[in-house]
Amino acid sequence: MHRPGGDTAGPFHLANEGDIAVNTPSVPAGYAVSWDGSPTTLQQYGTVSMPQTPNGSLVVGYMNLSQYNSQATLTVSSGGSQPVPYTVQAGLKLLSLLVNNWHANNLNLSNTSVSADAPILVEAFGPGIPGVQPVPLPIGTQLQLGWRQSAQGIASPNNMQLRFTSNTANLTIVCIVGGPLDASGNNAYVIALNAPSNINPPGSGGYWATTTGNSYDFLFNWSSSLVYVANMSPQTAAPVNVTLISL
Repeated sequence: MHRPGGDTAGPFHLANEGDIAVNTPSVPAGYAVSWDGSPTTLQQYGTVSMPQTPNGSLVVGYMNLSQYNSQATLTVSSGGSQPVPYTVQAGLKLLSLLVNNWHANNLNLSNTSVSADAPILVEAFGPGIPGVQPVPLPIGTQLQLGWRQSAQGIASPNNMQLRFTSNTANLTIVCIVGGPLDASGNNAYVIALNAPSNINPPGSGGYWATTTGNSYDFLFNWSSSLVYVANMSPQTAAPVNVTLISL
């Protein structure tokens, strides 16, 4: 996972990269199109531009769809800032993540890969972002979220808990968006279950927390605030169980 300027780490549901290439709009070489965050495939030298990002954390996922062993490059810019290239590994069936608050500025994503056979899937996640429509997240009911699926609900004005569990030993990655902004302007939290090591909040390497176990409890009190969660696990991982609990 990437946080710009920080550390580096690692209903739209598709079965394989071939399906993604067929079922998402494609931006060909030399074209720059307006983007609302929906899943889009960037061909070499294709660009999407979000005219205005939220003034809060936005999660952008991207994945190399090459059928060959061709490394890709995604170049990201916002406003007049210096463009930043990110390497996109070939063959990795896992969304790399950019988590940042671009403070309501625009956001531009370009496929600047050396090879033409390395298209890149890009997709944004967060409350109100089109593309992946979240299912309701009621209090006290366990949900299962598959790859790139999301859920959204309203917290009660008291202490709350989000419980994430996996029924397997698969690496499981979830992202939470909601609550007040911290000093850096962030209000997104990436958590990994069945990880190689334990990292305690406020985390490192782009993660808020990781655990070697198959469950994690996220405690918060955001009053009657919107709570958004998304499953960012590897493509072949089992679904994650999510429960919003009022304490």
